[in-house]
Amino acid sequence: DILFGKVNPSGKLPMTFERRAEDNPSFNTYSDQGQKHVAWTEGVFIGYRGYEKNGVKPLYPFGFGLSYTTFRIDNLSVTTMDKKMNDGTPIIRIKFDVTNTGNRKGAEVAQVYVGKQVANVLEDSPVLRPAKELKYFAKTAELDPRSTQTIEAEIPASEFSYYDVNTHSWKLTPGKYDIMVGSSVADIQQKQTITL
Repeated sequence: DILFGKVNPSGKLPMTFERRAEDNPSFNTYSDQGQKHVAWTEGVFIGYRGYEKNGVKPLYPFGFGLSYTTFRIDNLSVTTMDKKMNDGTPIIRIKFDVTNTGNRKGAEVAQVYVGKQVANVLEDSPVLRPAKELKYFAKTAELDPRSTQTIEAEIPASEFSYYDVNTHSWKLTPGKYDIMVGSSVADIQQKQTITL
């Protein structure tokens, strides 16, 4: 049914497929000497985070998927809500539209990424942060051609934290954060910046 177009696939890749083995962020951690030790020197830059950091364009990026129709993501709105978490952490409200721009019925999986803007590494972030970190995703209903669904989400600002290995705790660094929405990590269609 999928091959002949009776059913429109709406799945997305939960991983990245590189063009060659050497492109994988963890490739250099493996020894060809028969040793059984792996160093894992890439740290948090594993998977899609590593490909982006290394400037490598994969064969199929994280979140990629095929469909018999096309989608557009627009009207992104990002606001800080008045209500807060129990620990006083603000909650970020995200709202955007997903429109089926093609001629076939189908569903889309929209993905929300967060990236800390860093002008001065020592002042803006005490640790290296990925350019994009997946923080939320949502699958629309089956949308008829030229129909739109609005997606809304509430994300605690604590989700923008990093783990401090020295204090063994999560820390939120004040500053500017980019909120990015797209159909994959490589197809960002909307972006807005907030200050925390």
